Amino acid sequence: MPAGDDRKLLRNVRSGSMVAFAELYARHQAAAHTMAVQVAAVPADAEDLVSEAFTKILDVLRRGGGPEQAFRAYLLTTIRNLAAANAAKSRRTLLAADLDDYCEPQEPVCTDPIAEERERARVCEAFSRLPQRWRQVLWSVEVEHQTPSDLGRRYNISRNSAAALVYRARKGLRQSYHQAGPASAMLTEAA
Repeated sequence: MPAGDDRKLLRNVRSGSMVAFAELYARHQAAAHTMAVQVAAVPADAEDLVSEAFTKILDVLRRGGGPEQAFRAYLLTTIRNLAAANAAKSRRTLLAADLDDYCEPQEPVCTDPIAEERERARVCEAFSRLPQRWRQVLWSVEVEHQTPSDLGRRYNISRNSAAALVYRARKGLRQSYHQAGPASAMLTEAA
């Protein structure tokens, strides 16, 4: 793919063409994902890094900024910078109440206290297996009742990127929960 093609696509994106941006995405998504896997703190964060990088670059291009050429280099640098910023944020110590206080369901699902305790443990286990960033996002949304706009400001990403991040975190929690196996399997293991 000639570099001149990227220059033309970048000009078209600045003119408002989403088709041109889709073409840039198609051309460079694989390289972006490869870079994200290399620099992400955990492999599950790679998809988030790629999504955030493309979203940030689209925003910059729409405002008339960004690269005139060498789109791939600009994209990969953006991914590295996002990974470094995420790593710096994750080093902060977050003080929070014991998670066990928040793992109880608001409405009882069943009346058996032993089954309830095992279900709570299953949810907590699924939550603890998530990447730290997803845990922070879920905590912010579900416990602190923050909106995607609040998350966008907190993580310096767009509201749409924040909403996508919440979606991926919830989906990851569902998958982690189902990987923990059915509640009946946990009951027989504990017995």
